[in-house]
Formats: sequence, C-alpha cells, structure tokens
Amino acid sequence: MNRVPMLAGGTVVAAALAFTGSAQAAPDRAGGKRGDAVVVGHRGSPGQAPEETLASYRNALRDGADVLEGDVQLTSDKQIVLLHDDTLARTTNAEEVYPDRAPWTVGQFTLAEIKRLDAGSWFDSRYAGQRVPALKELLAAAGRRTGLSLEMKAPANSPGVATLLAEELNAARLTDGATLPSGAYRVQVHSRDQAALKEFHASAPKVQLSYLTGGKMLGDDELAGLAGWTIAVYAHPRVTSAADIGRARAKGLKVISDPVDSPAEIAMAVHQGYDWVTSNFPATVERVLQHRTPFPAANGVVVDSVFPNPSGDDVQPENSEHVVLRNTTSRPVNVSGGYLRDQAGNLMRIGSGYVVGPGSLLRVHVGPGTNRPDAYHNGLTTGFLNNTSGDTVSFFAADHSLLDIGSYIVP
Repeated sequence: MNRVPMLAGGTVVAAALAFTGSAQAAPDRAGGKRGDAVVVGHRGSPGQAPEETLASYRNALRDGADVLEGDVQLTSDKQIVLLHDDTLARTTNAEEVYPDRAPWTVGQFTLAEIKRLDAGSWFDSRYAGQRVPALKELLAAAGRRTGLSLEMKAPANSPGVATLLAEELNAARLTDGATLPSGAYRVQVHSRDQAALKEFHASAPKVQLSYLTGGKMLGDDELAGLAGWTIAVYAHPRVTSAADIGRARAKGLKVISDPVDSPAEIAMAVHQGYDWVTSNFPATVERVLQHRTPFPAANGVVVDSVFPNPSGDDVQPENSEHVVLRNTTSRPVNVSGGYLRDQAGNLMRIGSGYVVGPGSLLRVHVGPGTNRPDAYHNGLTTGFLNNTSGDTVSFFAADHSLLDIGSYIVP
C-alpha cells in the first residue's frame, strides 16, 4: 500500500507566502488588481458547482475570478455550447433521455435537444435543472469586465468551430484584443490544435492565442516556434520549475497554470512565477494571494494523506484506496454528513455519527468494508483517486462549507 502525504496544509502555506513575500517578490505580471497572478476560474468554479454550467460561472464571478474558462464545441446545428467532454454522458442525463443514441457525442445533438438535458444533478441534487449553456449565455453572464478564456476542444470533432467562434465573438464586439484592469485579456483562445488556432486567427486577428500543452514545459525550440503568434503556454507546477518559467519568459511568452486547487500548489505556481493561475476553486486562490485564511469555515479536521494505490484492487473490501482525515485540535470534531471530492468531481461521503477524536484519524474508503469509529466505507465499485501523477482532494462539511483542500504528488 502506498501512502502519499499531502502537500503542506492551507494555513501553513498562507503563512509561508506572507513570510516570504512571494507574491510581491514574484516577477512582474500582466497587470492585475493585486499586482500578481491573474486568477482563472477553470470551467467556472467546478469544485463547488457542476462544471461549465451558469451556476459554476456565477460562483466564479462571486469568488472574484478575473477570467472565466470554458470549452467550446459545436452541436449538429452548428451552435456553440460549453462542454468539456466529447460526450454528454458524464455531466448530463443524456443516457436516460436519449437511451438509443450512444455514445452521446455533442455533435450528434441539436442545441434544442441538448437543452432538454439536466447538467446539474450528477454533481448534486441542489443543482437539478442546470443546463449546458450556449456560448451566448456565457458572454451575457461574464459581461465586459471579466475576461474569457475559451478552449477549442477537440476541433476535429467540431468542423468549422474556429471560424464560427470568431464570428460569434466578432458579432459580440469582443475581438479588439483589449487588456482589462485585472491584467486579463478580454478574450484569449487556446487549443492543443495549432491549425485550429491559426484558422481562428484569420477571422479574429487581434484576439490573443495560447497553446495548450499542460504538464511539463516545452523545449526551447518549441517555445521559440510559438513566440510571435501566441502569447502564452500552459504547464503544471507539479512538473515545472522557476527555470522553466524563465525559459518561456525569455521567448516572450507568458505561462498559464493547469488547474491548481490546494494552497500548497497555488503557492508553487506563485513561487515559480506563473502569470495566470487556473483553479477549480478561484476563491481559494484569491485568499492565498491576499494572504488571508484559505478556508474561513475550517473546523480543525484536515486532509492528511491518501492511499491511492493499495496492494491489490483499488476497491477491494476493507483495504480500498482511501483518504485519511486528521483532527489537528484537542477537541472532538463532528464530521457527520461531510464529503470529499477529487479534482474530477468524484464523490465520497462520510456517514452519520462520525466524530474524529482529538489528534485522531478517520479513514474514508472508496470501496466496501466494515464501518468502524476510525473508518468509513463508501461501497463504490470503481476507484478514482489518481495514482499516476497526483490529484487534489477537497473536504466539505454537511452544509457544503469548504473545510480543506489537500494535494498530493505521486512519486
């Protein structure tokens, strides 16, 4: 069984930022209301609302995100909608509403057909009735004071999306290439497909473009090839260094982080010098950057560590993959009805009657087993903790208050 410790807890990291003055000492960014990184709400605020719905985007606006990020795809009648996956199956009830239309790819359906689907209940019953938004709805929600970061998702599956996206943004008068007071661009478009980016550029030449790779920083030759026609490249602080950020900067490129959610990984991005920090929890990024307590509702129980890859099956009885919670206080803390999510939104619950004793642990298992005072088993049949690179685990109270976010890196 592999125990993976979490990166430093939120309070510790916030204190470290304040102590070192990293936000102030970081290299100059592209403006910014705090004089530091631009904050991007990745798919809105999907740590606390169903991704890429208007509820998620409105949460991100409430939480102070400078930029709203989303994935654009085409329906069969050539309307642009916001959806991450190639298929509607994971985040809507498409299988129930259209049982005979597998594999439920976005391009199989008209906008009217997609608008029949519930895009919120999969996440939580509180969001029942949320719909897959059309791009026009996101533009209206964002207004003109919030930046937009739009990914052309798998453009090969949406032929013509680049030109149609440019036309819709041109019609909305959002293609002037302006920089907002936050330091964000009014619109930036990104993709893993360079041909699609160049097609978009032909119809909206003033809009800033970014190349989406994620993970490790590109080599110097690749960075040089992007300079001049793109403004930024994506990477992840887990696998980059300050020197990598410096290499991109030397080519005239900004660096945008892949999603970072825990205070520890947010601090990694800040210390390395990322220009834009992308997160599923933009409110947590704001609090860390402003040297405030990351989790105002914290009750002293934190995400201590994970066992993402036990010896044997990930959901074996009694010994499945699990998350360890730790009470950091000298008093008992009631965690009944609380729950955990990974970065993809997968859910584990804590049953009723669970109290973590002073300085004690509670193990929350994915799979089946015998519940005990120090262990709760969810009885799920599929594991979901990432055991290849790392993941993030968020911990919520029964009233949905965010109590802690921990991240881990698999050796």
